[in-house]
Amino acid sequence: MAIETKIDVRYPDCDSMQIVHHAVYPIWYEMGRMDFFEKMGFGYAPSKALGVDPAMVNLELSYGAPVTFPGNVILKTICTLCSGKKLGFRYELYREGDEKPCATAKSFHIWVKDGKSCNIEQDYPEMFAHYAVAVEE
Repeated sequence: MAIETKIDVRYPDCDSMQIVHHAVYPIWYEMGRMDFFEKMGFGYAPSKALGVDPAMVNLELSYGAPVTFPGNVILKTICTLCSGKKLGFRYELYREGDEKPCATAKSFHIWVKDGKSCNIEQDYPEMFAHYAVAVEE
């Protein structure tokens, strides 16, 4: 299941050539994950209320073509792994109107509670049930 997030390119996120700075992309990927959690029916706020977070362990990014201001991008966020202890995502970023992604990424997370890894399938089955159905290979 791909979750799509439309993002307006902001001028302050760009360098002097109006190209989006590379450090902005991970923020956009975080926005995609937050949309994923919301659309799966167990948003970030309920997860935080339980004290559970998907701590990022790894992020791999590939930049293909620049994103510039003004403009919009469409971010596709795809859940590739959801187990009781692990979570993985793939991201495809498209300039509005383009058919080929201008950037791609993958992230890997572990579920943590109070700074220690946890198993949400075991400890929070109601939370796990919302996410596990969305996994795509």
